[in-house]
This record gives sequence, structure tokens and C-alpha cells, in this order.
Amino acid sequence: MEERTEVKEYEINLLELARVLWEHIGIIAACTALAGLIALSVAVFYMPVKYESYTTMYVKNGRSDVVNEDGAVRLTDLNASKSLVTTYKAVLKSNTVMKETSKRLTAKYKREGKLDEYSRMLEPDRIAKVFSMEAVEDTEVLKIKARTTSPEFTADVCNTIADIAPDFLIRVVGAGSVEVIDAAEVEYKPVEPNKKKVTVLGMMLGFMLSAGVITVLYLLDNSVKSIDELTKRYDKPIIGEVYNFSQEKGEKRKKYKKGEGREINPENLINDNTVFTVSESYKTMRTNAVFALAPFENRVFAVTSANAAEGKSTTTANLAIAFAQTENKVLLIDADMRKPTQHKLFEKENKSGLSSAIGRMNKLTDCIHKDVRKNLDLMPAGPIPPNPSELLASQQFENILKELADKYDYVIIDSPPVNVVSDVLVMNRCIAGAMFVTKYASTTYDSIESALKKIELADIKMLGFILNNIVKPHTGKYYSYKYKYGYKYGYGYGYGYGYGENSEKAEKNDKSEKAEKTEKTEKKTK
Repeated sequence: MEERTEVKEYEINLLELARVLWEHIGIIAACTALAGLIALSVAVFYMPVKYESYTTMYVKNGRSDVVNEDGAVRLTDLNASKSLVTTYKAVLKSNTVMKETSKRLTAKYKREGKLDEYSRMLEPDRIAKVFSMEAVEDTEVLKIKARTTSPEFTADVCNTIADIAPDFLIRVVGAGSVEVIDAAEVEYKPVEPNKKKVTVLGMMLGFMLSAGVITVLYLLDNSVKSIDELTKRYDKPIIGEVYNFSQEKGEKRKKYKKGEGREINPENLINDNTVFTVSESYKTMRTNAVFALAPFENRVFAVTSANAAEGKSTTTANLAIAFAQTENKVLLIDADMRKPTQHKLFEKENKSGLSSAIGRMNKLTDCIHKDVRKNLDLMPAGPIPPNPSELLASQQFENILKELADKYDYVIIDSPPVNVVSDVLVMNRCIAGAMFVTKYASTTYDSIESALKKIELADIKMLGFILNNIVKPHTGKYYSYKYKYGYKYGYGYGYGYGYGENSEKAEKNDKSEKAEKTEKTEKKTK
């Protein structure tokens, strides 16, 4: 059987390409101006200055006139003259004429004492390259032009060829004759280089090169920059979109030590001073997450990403804060025991935490920081162990999550990147599913596909994507700025909004479930 290779076809969004080019219009304009300046400099300082001169000759077919007795023009004679122009052009380009021209000019400059000045220009081959002939507007008028770096030499070449032409043409062709109309004059105004033309051509080249490079980079860019493309490729729900913090605040980007990443910054946690668009993004994310978790009794879920430094930890922390704002009791667990982050974000100690709880080195209650935000508790990663994957795959970890799930409405786990380590994959028995953080213009589709294969192989439910660090374009509108997202599960469709009727319903349903849970607990106590 023949093997069939699956070919993926992706459309090129011309509107999106135009938007990308417009966003880089400053770079394109700078490259265009720079190329024009370089071209002008080349024209002024490097291109040789050339002068042009010409002489015209009238070609006759040999008769005394081309007019009948009644005054009518004889077209046959005019056509004969035109055909002679073509013949004369070929004959005057001959090597014999060039040698004779060189001989006469050499004698002339020798008499005038200018032989040394023009000696290199007097070779027959050079003369043949500097002059040309053409019929004036398809008539019987022959125009001889020359263009050199010397205005005097240019005129001398034209006049010398015009002097040689009559006798030589009659002797060689044996038909027709030529008569000089205008002798070549010395023109001191240069015709080359045309500075305006060269500058415009340079600017056009700079524009095409800069726009071409940006276009090629756009076409080769395999990173996530579109919610629509993300859903189209993987048919997975979108939990939310998060916009760049520093851009929203109008702050300059802060520099961090190598490997630290922007996400380890307490200022990136949402609070009362956070701008509306960012806080609303997390509210939308919270509402959509409620719908995504609706089919599951287990309210324990993980947040992961394909690679490191994609904003996963900050996104997880802010999502936990957003859940806590609805009066739900929320626990945030830092399960990244190789490179813990949450204690830095909330500025808490990491002396005890998840690793010490699993290892029974501390009581579970001693491993949790209470009320890091209202209704939000934090369990940091704890001391870094030598075997994080084995700890997370242990029965003790599963027992801890079951115990915590009874005490909290939501347990959110910040887990390591899927393509880096397998820690999140061993949690498949303990969690309802995983939310996948992708970074705008950074996470590639290849990385996502590799991670999703591992998640699917581990039989972990993929709850949806979160697109992080979206950059606001120069046009003044957010890229793919939407609040509406759809989710498809076995029970039907659910649509979540960051505000409005659906959001209120979701929160009311969540609170009613909490009340029922509290009532059952009280009955058991009685």
C-alpha cells in the first residue's frame, strides 16, 4: 500500500498581513528613508558625472526631392529613406568607422595638446560604447548621440562621426545620401547621474526590501497570534485572553535577570488599582473556567504551558485571585517544585510547602499561608526535592488533594511546563483537567502540538487555552479583542461573558452549590 503524506494547508490572512505591515510602518519608513539617503550619497560621491551631446542628419534616398509636381508627397521615396536609416545605423556601427573616428580625434587632440587627457577614451571599442543612433520619431532623420564624462569629447565624437558618415555611406551602401542638420554642441549640464531618479529608486528598493523581510518573517512565524487560528487548529475552547500588564499601565518594560522572567513580579497581580481591561480579562477567564469545570464534580484543576517563561505562574495566581473575588474559598498550590514562583509573587516564605507536606515533614495546615488575599490561601512548593515527579505521582499527594478539595471550593495547581518535565502528566488521577497557557507571539504551534500529544496520552482533560501577554497594536485596538467564547461538551453548549447576565448566573450557580455543600456539612456535623 502506498503511504500517504498528510499535508497541512494554512491560509494567508491578507488583512492580518496588512495589519502587521502597518504596525511596522515606522521601521519601513526608516528603511525607505535610509535607502534613499544611501542612494543619493552614491549618486553624489561615487557615480561618474556624464554629459550628452547629439547631432542630426537627414537621410535621402538619392532623388532630389520627395514631392510630385502637384505638391503631393511621394510615400515610396519617404519609405525608402526610412529603410536607409536602418541600414545606415548598422553601417556606422562598423569597426571601420570607429577606427576612422579614433584616428581623426587622435590627430585633432594631438594638434591641440590634449592627447594625454583623452588618450584612454580614443580606443575604437570605447568610442563604440559611448555613442548610439536612432531614428527621430520613426522618420528619415537620423540622430547620433554620445554620452561621456567630458562635455568636449562628447560633442567631438558626434561631429566626427557626422563628418565621416556622408562619404563612407555613399561608398559602402551605394544608395542615398545624408545631410547634417544640426552639429553637436558642447553641453556642460550633466545628464548623469539623475539624483532624483536614483534617490526614488533607492527609496523604492528600501521599501520593498523592508516590507519583504517583514512579510517573510510573518509567513515564517509559527507562533500564536490569533485566537481564531488557535481554535481552528485544535478545536479547543478559549478560557480567556490576558493583555500585557506594562503596556496597559503605560510603563516601560522592566528588565530582569536571565532566567527570572517577567512573570516573577508581584506588581503583575491584579488588585483594586489594576486597569479595567486586565481585571476584566481575568473575570472573563473565571466565568469561562466555571463553565469548563461544570461537567466535573472535582473542582481541582491544573494550569500548565508548553514551555517556560510563558506567563503561566502569573496567570495562575491572577486566576486564583479572580475566583476568590466571588467569595469562593480558593487554594493555590505551587506544584512547580523545580522552579517555584508563587511564594515570590505573593511575597511569602517557602520554608514549608507541598514537598514537605507530601514528605510528612510538616503538618498540612503548617504548609499553607492563610489569606494571602481575601478568600485565597497559598501552599508554596516548599524545599526543592530531588524527585518532584515521584512525589506528585505518589498516593500521599492524591490523599492531600482529596482532603483539600473537601475544605476549598476550588483548588488551583500551578504545574511545570509540559514540554520541559512530566510533572503535570502524573496528576491525571487527581485533577479534573488542565488549562493551557500560551504566550502571544512566543509560543509556537509545534510546541503546543507536542504538549497536547503528551496531555492526551496521559488521559488528562484539556479544559481550554489561555492566550497570555497579548500586545496592543499601534492601531489603538486590541488584537482579536473579544469577550465571547463557546465551549462544547457532552451536555451541550455554554457561553461565558466577563460581565452581564451569563456572568451573574454563573456566579449565582456557583454560590448556590457552595451553600448546598455547607448545608450538607452541617447536617453531617449534627
